[in-house]
Amino acid sequence: MKEAKKDFCEKCGNYFYTHSHHILPKAIYGKKGKTAELCPNCHTHFHEYSKQKTTDPKDAVEAEKIWATWLKTIAITFTIAAIGWFAAVA
Repeated sequence: MKEAKKDFCEKCGNYFYTHSHHILPKAIYGKKGKTAELCPNCHTHFHEYSKQKTTDPKDAVEAEKIWATWLKTIAITFTIAAIGWFAAVA
């Protein structure tokens, strides 16, 4: 496994140790293809999300669609921070 490096997570924007996430499953499509730098929290969250949404693990179009949908959703960290901020203001 490649070493983690400090970078910005492409999902939540936190500067943390990130890993390259393969958009298309590496086990099926190999190491070629698009990757994204994700922090451990977002990486785990995406894998859990994709397990729930995937109907055909070998379908590249479906995999990219699930990725795009997940990436556009509000970041977990932002949601938690916003809840804390609104609670403090109220």
